[in-house]
Amino acid sequence: MGGRKLPHTGALIAPLLAALAIVTGGCGCGTAADFVPPSETPAPTATPTPAPTATPTPDPIGPPPRDIAEARQALERLQRTAGPCSPVVAERWGLSCIEADIDGDLAPDSAILLPLPQPAPVGPYPGVVFVNLTTAPGFVALSPPGAADTSILGRAIFSVADRDGRPRPEVAFLENFCTATRCATLVRVYTWDGSAWRDIGPADQGITGVDRVAFEGAGASTAIVLHAGPSSSLAAGPTRGGTYRYTLSGGRFSALRVDLDPPVFLFHAILDADDRFARGEWEAAIAAYEAAIADKTLRDWKAENGRGDSRDALVSYALFRIAVATAASGADPNPALDRVIREGREQVFLNAAEAFRKGYQERGSVVGGCLEATRYLATTGPGIDTPGYVQRLLDHGYANPQYTYRDICPL
Repeated sequence: MGGRKLPHTGALIAPLLAALAIVTGGCGCGTAADFVPPSETPAPTATPTPAPTATPTPDPIGPPPRDIAEARQALERLQRTAGPCSPVVAERWGLSCIEADIDGDLAPDSAILLPLPQPAPVGPYPGVVFVNLTTAPGFVALSPPGAADTSILGRAIFSVADRDGRPRPEVAFLENFCTATRCATLVRVYTWDGSAWRDIGPADQGITGVDRVAFEGAGASTAIVLHAGPSSSLAAGPTRGGTYRYTLSGGRFSALRVDLDPPVFLFHAILDADDRFARGEWEAAIAAYEAAIADKTLRDWKAENGRGDSRDALVSYALFRIAVATAASGADPNPALDRVIREGREQVFLNAAEAFRKGYQERGSVVGGCLEATRYLATTGPGIDTPGYVQRLLDHGYANPQYTYRDICPL
């Protein structure tokens, strides 16, 4: 082997390359640069199934009604579904509902106190009262729109109970009637007579400033008791708190007794004494005038409201009335008349005291004294208007008694 020569490498490779060229040319695949790999077949895309559109569930209750027509329609609708007295309705609408046998057929009826937005002027808690009877179906409004009181006080009085001792119970509630300057409160007590509703509550114009209301007793012994606080305005003058007690008379709460609160202003203390004077209770009147004069805690309403001092005038008037009451009681009025002149500071009453003394001495009677005093108080002339002066002196607004010169010594 050592002397044998191997063929040249190029001679061996050339035939192989030629054969490879034939093979690749015959497949039609082109060159490596022309080769495109096959693409993958994409997987089918799933078409999403659309979710069903939710259908809103109708609200069986709905929003609170805005007026009386809406309220009646809504209550009639609820009567067929949840019921107007259901707790859910009460919570959503803020209504108060009472179920009781109102018409006497042993089946439950309904009385509803419903808040009802109303434009001014109405009370701060406007509402309406509906009743629905089984013997007379349909929601009937017992109050004008917005007049029923839905405040805490109004809800406390809203009731169905026997208030007159007759077989059927009554529906009671409060009503407010307001103007631009004042609101009056009335207690309504409605009874069903079998064919119509009738109000047996107080028939007056209502009371202003009510802060407490209650029913006392039951049946025919029921009393409606209201308390009103004092109020004040420059035109009306000071008013006085008091308790108003209504009882049945002739089938209606028409009998009224008023118990006034203790006076805060001197003027009202004088009015209390005047009341005893008018009843001829001379000793009680004298004691009441003396108490008013001595009580320095009693306020001067005019002074507090920039209308001048009235204490001197009221004290002088009280001293004069003490002298007249003393004479009317049969006692000697001269010491009391001297006191008017000595302690009084309003000249018109000092002059009236002198005139009374003159008439009393000349005629020997209280009537003679008052006649002379009234003659002086009626004095008019150039620049003189004693009647007008007396009226202005004692004027404390239209809510209080108005005095004329004839009222000073009326015996």
